[in-house]
Amino acid sequence: MVGDQAGSDGEIHFHGVRMPRPRQLPAAIAKLVNHERTLGALDDALDAVSTAGPVIRVLRGQRGSGKTTVAVHWLHHRADRFPDGQLYANLGAWTDQVSAPSEVLAGFLGALGVDRAQIPVDLEARASLFRSLTHGKSLQVLLDDAVTPAQVRALLPGRGASLVVVTGHGAFGSLLQHNAALVDVEPLEDEMAVELLRAFAGNRVDGEPSARDALVAMCAGLPAALCVVGVLLAESPDVSLAELVDELKDPATGITRVTVGGEPSLGTVFDAGYRRLSRVGQHCYRAIGLHPHGDDLSVAVLAAATGHSEAALRPVIRELRDMRTIDQPRTGRLTVHKLVHEHARLVAGTVDDQAHRLAATRSMLEWYVKGAVTAAAGLLPPRSWRAEFLPASSVDGAHPASADPGTWLRTERVNLRAAVTVASELGELDSVLRLCISQWWLFLTEKYADDLLATHALGLRAAEHLHADREKALLLVQQGFAYRGLGRFRDAVDSCTAAIRLAEGAGNVELAATALEGAGLAAFDSGDLTQSAAWLKRNLELAETTRDPRRIALACLHGAKPEPPEKALVLLQRAHEGFRSLPAPEPQNLAKVLLWQGRKLGTEGDQRLREALALATEHKLHVDRAEILEALAQLETDRDAATELYREALTVYEERGLLHSALATRQRLAELD
Repeated sequence: MVGDQAGSDGEIHFHGVRMPRPRQLPAAIAKLVNHERTLGALDDALDAVSTAGPVIRVLRGQRGSGKTTVAVHWLHHRADRFPDGQLYANLGAWTDQVSAPSEVLAGFLGALGVDRAQIPVDLEARASLFRSLTHGKSLQVLLDDAVTPAQVRALLPGRGASLVVVTGHGAFGSLLQHNAALVDVEPLEDEMAVELLRAFAGNRVDGEPSARDALVAMCAGLPAALCVVGVLLAESPDVSLAELVDELKDPATGITRVTVGGEPSLGTVFDAGYRRLSRVGQHCYRAIGLHPHGDDLSVAVLAAATGHSEAALRPVIRELRDMRTIDQPRTGRLTVHKLVHEHARLVAGTVDDQAHRLAATRSMLEWYVKGAVTAAAGLLPPRSWRAEFLPASSVDGAHPASADPGTWLRTERVNLRAAVTVASELGELDSVLRLCISQWWLFLTEKYADDLLATHALGLRAAEHLHADREKALLLVQQGFAYRGLGRFRDAVDSCTAAIRLAEGAGNVELAATALEGAGLAAFDSGDLTQSAAWLKRNLELAETTRDPRRIALACLHGAKPEPPEKALVLLQRAHEGFRSLPAPEPQNLAKVLLWQGRKLGTEGDQRLREALALATEHKLHVDRAEILEALAQLETDRDAATELYREALTVYEERGLLHSALATRQRLAELD
């Protein structure tokens, strides 16, 4: 037993020797970058410290996010508030050698002056002695890389004004009942990431801004990754930033496998976390690595890749979340850090054979194709080509996209674009075409022109390979509308006229009319009113042969644009009556008719524009609303009011990458100054 007794002043003595004041914290870095929020949360903890403690603060974040660095930095700078010393233990979350609480306690007791021969053998006796020794004391205790709450609970000091800082990646919510609070350590913002690189390589990083920004993007805000890059730059002054970008982009290695200075690579840290996952958790982790886009994905697509039901995956998702492998911003969605996604891809390439990886990738691709077709079938106007290219047999009523098609398409927009690339790489050309055609609604409503051009470049290549002239004609028309949105009117005309030839050659009247419509609108935008009127008149003639009220109404709407007011208003009235007669309301097209009626009426068009604005606002038609705001601004006599309308429209154009519209609006704003 330990020969100990309490002195009259409350100090614990061992054979008359006072306890030493341990100073076990690792050295702190000289400068800390952009952790003000985390430091503020730790400062707030000081107010909670009292003799009723200890107080616990758990720093949580992605592996490599700098939790330990910020904790050590803060504890060193607040050491004077804790006169009885500092204890430190690495609990081994990133290694395969988890530190047993019993061994950690032996180290703590030794640091507090207990002779090794007098340290009890069993865990509970050691914990009891540790609490007794630290009762009434004011200590800092850093428990680094904790694995479980049980580890932490066994290492808590006795009642007193002590502070315990924990870093870890698990589920630590149960510590809340022990006077704990959870603090999230967020990735660095780009500006601060550059500042951290400058700390290693000075202003050299500013000599190649594009390469510097690429390096920052690779590191995705993780200080550990930025430090790896910084050390590489500092140790290789003759290597350009662009050369380093090329080296780190190597798909066989990537930044997670780079090692400098004998330190463990990021991959080593991630490997340890992966090994701690359950079997199903590891399976899901590898599936995440095979997903074409790691930032945001649904649990449903993960279920498709793994063959598990979403219900079966719920505990696995909690496991991945608790290990800080993923975040779950809302039910059914996951976000994955870029470096975690890269590591998961490398693990999948090592663990799973090619056939397994291919099967999982195709399962995810099939899930996106079914979702896109199902959503498009519920949203796209009833054109003949829709049933032709997106048959009802491809619609899956059980797919999540069927419940709310518009929200599903918006949510999966980036993933759908990535899916087109994957389908093209796998040679799944039919899937390429279906994905491209299905995403047309996104452009119609949100004007994502860059997305459409990127996907349709692959779609046109697939159509040519399959000798699918009808599909090619449709994609050319859609491409033409995207060119219009970007102000590339000559390209839009060329794309649509090529579609006219293909559609007429295939004898597809409706598709030929659509192509004429696109060419006529592009000519109108470029200022060629004569050619525009000719193409749009021919479009109306073909539309009338179809006897389709909706197509005729659209042709009247577009045909009015290049015409003088008197003739245009007749066509617009016909368009208005046509859209109102349809069984399903079309607020977007009605808003467009009102907009053009307002424009053609000139100074008397204010009321129509107000009606159009109310309709666009009610149905969240953002781009249409911006166009209406501009039309109102042109009628506005008060310069400040007009300026406000233009600025609101400009915000919408910039958010959606409609650079041509944004530039024109900026010019109008400049004219008002």
